[in-house]
Amino acid sequence: MLSTTDPRTGTTTATDIAATPDGEVGAIADRAATAFTTLRQWSRDRRAGLLDALAAALEEHRDALVATAERETGLGEGRLDGELTRSAFQLRLFGEVIREGAYLEATIDHAGDTPMGPGPDVRRMLVPIGPVAVFGSSNFPFAFSVPGGDTASALAAGCPVVLKAHGSHPLTSRLAHEVLAEAATAAGAPDGTLGIVYGTRAGATLVAHPAIQAVGFTGSLSTGEILLEIIGRREQPIPFYGELSSVNPLIVTPGAAAARAEQLAEGLFASVTGSAGQFCTKPGVAFVPRGAQALVDGLAARARSAGASRC
Repeated sequence: MLSTTDPRTGTTTATDIAATPDGEVGAIADRAATAFTTLRQWSRDRRAGLLDALAAALEEHRDALVATAERETGLGEGRLDGELTRSAFQLRLFGEVIREGAYLEATIDHAGDTPMGPGPDVRRMLVPIGPVAVFGSSNFPFAFSVPGGDTASALAAGCPVVLKAHGSHPLTSRLAHEVLAEAATAAGAPDGTLGIVYGTRAGATLVAHPAIQAVGFTGSLSTGEILLEIIGRREQPIPFYGELSSVNPLIVTPGAAAARAEQLAEGLFASVTGSAGQFCTKPGVAFVPRGAQALVDGLAARARSAGASRC
């Protein structure tokens, strides 16, 4: 069974969630492929209604979702509550986008005479690609995990989603999936519209499955490279949409260090430690000029006096 750790206490507890075996991963992917034959034919208004229903479900179960995520991430109720609001907003925003329809990029070039002879009638529009595997991230349990932009955009396009739960918050992932899947069923979505798998091996098996037609991943460079290698071995390569790790170097000029050392120390400390250090946009390395001791001392003093990180 998988375990979960409360970062506030360091206590690790076994869950009743088992790693998904290969055969079950295949069955989940196959159900997503079957669901795609129906979902791809839904009207834009109907898909938008599905997204609205998912947003409402997240908000209805807000308290339970936030409490569960707080126990598994320690990110704080305020941060998690705001993140859930963001995900509900994203779902509704994508609903507005697909109702409007410009995202289809539909074009018609009528047949006609050209200097090179008769031109063909060419018509083009974007169409859903098929089931999408979405990997949850550790630092955003609602914005880039089971709920979030990757899931919302895939469903908006008419693609079923199979989610890979992150090992840092399996209970949050399961609860979020249950909430969304129940809402999807109530909205008339076909079985297999939203699936979920658990465990590292299950994620690899999922990416290799021929029913999966794209992968959305937010996480480390090393894991992203592993997934790309799996995709490269497939008979049919598929798109990989990855947001991978970054160093985010910050360069402090001598003039800035001399003029506002305390302000820079405060800002750098807040950026690095904000949201328990989980923001991927924080500087990973800072280059400061020689002699900027006031800046270095200010940053060190803040680190020494800081208590346990809370969001």
